[in-house]
Amino acid sequence: MTPAIDPMKTGTLILALLASCSAVQPVASNTHDYYSAQELRYEDHVYSPTVHTVQFFKRGFELSPAILRLGGEESLVLRFDDFNVDAENLSFTVVHCTALWQPSDLSPSQYIHGVPTDFVPSPRQSFNTTQPFLAYELEFPNEMMRPSVAGNYLLKVFRGTDQDDLVLTRRFLVFEDRVQVSAAMVPTRNVERRDMDQQLDLTLRYPGIPVPDPFSDLQVVVLQNNRWDDARTGLRPKFIRDAELVYDHPKEGLFHGGNEWRGVDLKNLRYTTLRVSHYLTSPEGLTEAVLLPDEKREFKVYLDLPDINGKYLVKNDLVPDDPLSADYVYVDFTLPRSQEQVGGEVYVYGAISDFQCKKEFRCAWNEARKAYTARIPIKQGYFDHVYAFLPNGGTVPDLTLLEGSHYQTENEYVVLVYVKDYQLRCDRLLGLRFLNSRKG
Repeated sequence: MTPAIDPMKTGTLILALLASCSAVQPVASNTHDYYSAQELRYEDHVYSPTVHTVQFFKRGFELSPAILRLGGEESLVLRFDDFNVDAENLSFTVVHCTALWQPSDLSPSQYIHGVPTDFVPSPRQSFNTTQPFLAYELEFPNEMMRPSVAGNYLLKVFRGTDQDDLVLTRRFLVFEDRVQVSAAMVPTRNVERRDMDQQLDLTLRYPGIPVPDPFSDLQVVVLQNNRWDDARTGLRPKFIRDAELVYDHPKEGLFHGGNEWRGVDLKNLRYTTLRVSHYLTSPEGLTEAVLLPDEKREFKVYLDLPDINGKYLVKNDLVPDDPLSADYVYVDFTLPRSQEQVGGEVYVYGAISDFQCKKEFRCAWNEARKAYTARIPIKQGYFDHVYAFLPNGGTVPDLTLLEGSHYQTENEYVVLVYVKDYQLRCDRLLGLRFLNSRKG
């Protein structure tokens, strides 16, 4: 069954003009050892060990990114499960951020219409699941709170009225549709990389928008498959015309094509799907799905396989449209290798891991089996994943070392365009558009 796709995705590319910073660097890091457990992080993060399966999407489109048009009628839905079945009084707020995800200089009264905080509705109890949980859900914007300024936002969920007692944080975007963006995938000029990479060209038009210095007041950020850990910043235009910027083969717009994602279908646990070897009952009493050993792909020719670009759909086919009846399943992953990969760690990676290299998704090397293995509890549904390699001391995982890279791979690109507003003293997101590497 094909999951619902947000119609915004068709034929588009998310463009976000990022102002105020020009350094080329990852916007988010995958290494968090320097943080204390409750220290606020301006990224997608779970602070409570009992919270699982956090989803943030546009209502009606579970596979869509958390993006809103300023003043529009659409809303975002945040869902998460808590294995602590004693209901808590939770609240939430939103924080306006700079283009590079630091708190902006705006006060809540400047970027929120309504109250600065609101209560999370009472949770609902899971139904007929082996793993009991409470399901929390909130909607934003709502009658109590709406954004009034475009830009990057961080949603914070916390206990009671103590904003330092954090439960989780999630990023989302609010944009104004004021920048005209033309974008295209073109062959890279590096002939040696032409079979492996994808190059993005851009042209921006911003009539009527004051941009005194396009190099410092305007910046383009490009995401591949909604990955903030590999966000490309610091793109500089090659040609500047009247209210028009041309980005011709920018090096920051050059991406590895990667490979198609590996899909796992656990929507119905009564039969085995293509990648499931068999089911058993885990020592914890949950269903355990033992996957077939994954194919080594780093040296294989490209094979066009359908995927959902790393996303994750929660679903139980026996009780459709009811996340309360989707159970938790231990999933056993196996990636055969001739030898252990030195110099870093291997992770199961995708939306199921928040597109981060989390310790609970780290694979262990099994010398006897000559394979990387992992055993991870995942909520029932359909999910994509790849095997990511994170070098020791690194912050951006390599998705090509174990998976290979091909220019033909279907990818979604998001270009974010922010402009520095000197009057408001903030970065405003003035354009947003998606681009598909095949469909445009």
